Amino acid sequence: MTKIIKIIAGLVGVSVIALVAIISTSDISQYKGQVIQLVEDATGRQLEINGDMRFALSLVPTVVVEDVTFSNASWGSRPEMVSLKKFEIEVALLPLITGDIQLNRIILIDPDIVLETNKKGTGNWVFASKSEDKQEKTTTAEIHPPKIVVNEVHIKNASVIYIDGITGQHTKLVIDQITAESDSVNDPLSLMMKVAYNAIPISVSGHLGSFKQLTANEDYPLDLTIEVSDARLALNGKITKPMDAKGINVAVKFDVNNLNDLSKLAGSNLPDFGPVALSGTLIDGVGSYAIKSLALTAGNTDLSGELTANIASKRPSISAKFNSNLIDLVEFAGDEASQPAEKKDRVFSSEPLPLEALKSVNANVSINAKHIKTASMDLSDTNVTVLLKEGNLTIKPLSSVVAGGKLAGSVTLTTSGQSGTLMTNITIAGLEPNQLKDLNGKLTGAKTDVTINIAGSGDRVSQIMAGSNGTLLVKVGNGVITDSIAGALGADVLTKLVSMLNPFAKSNDATQLQCAVVNFDIKNGIATTDKGIAISTNQMNIIGSGTVNLKTEVLDIGIKPEAKEGVGINAGKLASVVRVGGTLAQPKPTADMVGAVSTGLSVGTAVATGGLSLLAEGLFDRVTADADPCATALGQKPTTSQTAEEPEKSTSTKAVDSVKDAGGAISNTLKGLFN
Repeated sequence: MTKIIKIIAGLVGVSVIALVAIISTSDISQYKGQVIQLVEDATGRQLEINGDMRFALSLVPTVVVEDVTFSNASWGSRPEMVSLKKFEIEVALLPLITGDIQLNRIILIDPDIVLETNKKGTGNWVFASKSEDKQEKTTTAEIHPPKIVVNEVHIKNASVIYIDGITGQHTKLVIDQITAESDSVNDPLSLMMKVAYNAIPISVSGHLGSFKQLTANEDYPLDLTIEVSDARLALNGKITKPMDAKGINVAVKFDVNNLNDLSKLAGSNLPDFGPVALSGTLIDGVGSYAIKSLALTAGNTDLSGELTANIASKRPSISAKFNSNLIDLVEFAGDEASQPAEKKDRVFSSEPLPLEALKSVNANVSINAKHIKTASMDLSDTNVTVLLKEGNLTIKPLSSVVAGGKLAGSVTLTTSGQSGTLMTNITIAGLEPNQLKDLNGKLTGAKTDVTINIAGSGDRVSQIMAGSNGTLLVKVGNGVITDSIAGALGADVLTKLVSMLNPFAKSNDATQLQCAVVNFDIKNGIATTDKGIAISTNQMNIIGSGTVNLKTEVLDIGIKPEAKEGVGINAGKLASVVRVGGTLAQPKPTADMVGAVSTGLSVGTAVATGGLSLLAEGLFDRVTADADPCATALGQKPTTSQTAEEPEKSTSTKAVDSVKDAGGAISNTLKGLFN
């Protein structure tokens, strides 16, 4: 029996060798014309084989074709869609007996491929068969095309260019090497790629499922690693129905030492910081994709949660829930955060709001962060939910702890056509200014409450504010203001006013603040206050009235001092009414006589003359004093003027009357100059 088997094996071996010899000596170039015609009939394009078409010397039949070109679409950017220096196809003999085709190996050398679309978006890979308009007769028997299996693919020195005919954008992929190998249709496929995408080196390595698993549309495993510069992306999992791209369950891990290394790939400058690491599990649903168990670390920042994107509906939707211990926006901004803030002419931006972009997607995103670090302040226990639906934006709830104060409120932006209506309702209770970086060590105590209720419409912030309505209220409690605060951002106007109006500023290191109020009503873009600005210190009160034009951002506010009872004062120390002018972006407090007359805040002759008549009487505090200016600013009581009942004039008061008359004369003269 053994001898018979050996004889049969020998005969088979001799037969294979004979068959190989016959095939190897056959001249297949005689079929070149037929091959060219078949391709032209199937695609409507011209195929040229300018080189040899032959069998290579091998025990396994190998077809070698050299110098091949395939024509491009008539509208293409160049005559050839594909040019190829050489390709080889190694065919297994035994599967041919059953009618199947098994390609042991395909080798492509120096392929040059251009893929492009025209201005209508039609691709050059869309072919028009010459026989597509002809009616072909078919038998009732079902036609089964032969099964084709490829075990190995090798591509060397390939170039693929994609040209978008609509945008004109060019994308180039240079393939240094692609190798895909499998021992059989039942064995996993190993993959190794080295390519350059727009001159960016990319390498791919790993394993995929077998050819049988792919064609049978059954559980298809994958384990791939993709490297770009210092970035690394790992994919590990399976796809339940790979031919349908359904049933995805793949673990994703990404890390990079510095995010800036990916700037070229992203097409924009990314922040110079890292390392960055992201992990999660990618799964699919009915028309949706989700990342579960998402974990992100970027420098000091961490984020965890899940994200789902639904792309089945006409308007895609995104939902996400994130938790964080720390979001460091300063680190993310990089060098920009350390740069001094650029002085702008206006506070409210004139850039159009992205109202159309808001209509392109629906979103429901919530963030719960223990700590958020910004350039000017730190936030803690922040809870924000952003809801975007059909172009309408709602931020609610919005809660956080800002500098020790509890922030709560909501913001809504309702779109209609090319315009939007913004409604803001924000309150901050118990804010501690000393915790703000610019005020640290300069203002102690002074717990502050802020209420902002503003509504307006427009297609940009400046337009919304120009027609806005609402209220702004700031209430400040007991505290201490130091002289060094004068340069603090956001406090210059207040502190310069205190310095200018307080005649004791040079003799004291600090000012005892008892209370302060800023209370504005806003109508049609004009913010107005009538004695709604109040500052009360241990030595004096300061009250103010005026307007802020939110259309032009111009300030027109008058402030006047009131010395408290028992405080001595003289002409060299008392300031006149102070006028706050300039703009919101660049306010300018000045002490001048024009302000005293034009603001309408003068208390008769006394203030208009710089207080000369009051000095003469020594009764500055009794004539103008408001015992509780903060209560007045809050509208809690009418202004109380402590005017003493006038006694019968004595000889000693005649001198005082003379001074008052002089003061009145000066007042009339000044008024004549400015009227």
